Amino acid sequence: MGKTLFGLVGPVLVAGSFLIDAGPFGPTRVRLEDGRTLRIPAETHAFYRMLTQEGRLHGKQGRPPTAFEVEAGIRLRRRHEALWTARFGQRPRTPEAAYVFPVVGGWLPARSGYTPGHRAEDLFAPPGSQVVAPATMLIVHAGYLSKTAGEAVVGFVPPAPAQPRARYLVLVHLDASPAKAKVGEVVEAGTVVGFIAAGDEALVGNALGRPPHLHFVIREEGPDGRLAGVPVWDLLQQALQRARHQAAGSAAGSGQGRP
Repeated sequence: MGKTLFGLVGPVLVAGSFLIDAGPFGPTRVRLEDGRTLRIPAETHAFYRMLTQEGRLHGKQGRPPTAFEVEAGIRLRRRHEALWTARFGQRPRTPEAAYVFPVVGGWLPARSGYTPGHRAEDLFAPPGSQVVAPATMLIVHAGYLSKTAGEAVVGFVPPAPAQPRARYLVLVHLDASPAKAKVGEVVEAGTVVGFIAAGDEALVGNALGRPPHLHFVIREEGPDGRLAGVPVWDLLQQALQRARHQAAGSAAGSGQGRP
């Protein structure tokens, strides 16, 4: 987006994405609790409907999507995936054994937070901590997404022999602006795409008031055509262990921590 929302009053324009044809979806507005109004362009509205068939763009008190919106979102996503796959090109997919832990210096809670109503994991870290691409991915969204999510970065990975379904790597409750994550750009695993945010509903959505964290989910298409979050706890635990091992090795190599 290239724009931070801290301290703004009144209507705020949220930039759209040139990678997305909005189809039947038009612009809308989201009203924050502090009275600000965010104008959501048609492209962002359409992408939200492609990404989630249960979510409520205007928050928990908003209406659920209609059957027409659900089906239109699925059809639109499937049509876009051919374009996104072509833009991703022949780059190799990152194997799960090489996924990068998405938050530099972050940590996981003592147990998984994955439930039927929270098909994701929350990764905690101080505000300002770097958020990185967990795998090589095409950035299909970077900026405000919904009243629940706040700002998000979403990466697309086409299917491959070791990954039979397309994946959407969704990084939520962050400040995407300073990293200048560019929609349409393929980034390598470990590339900074945002920062842990705190203190502003426009950035963290419904995470406002909770300890700063990144909500991370991998979404894949199910038999009904809808995208759903898949378990990522083991993947994240292994990625975190690798990150700590690498950090310890770097510290030893530089002489840090020696008596």
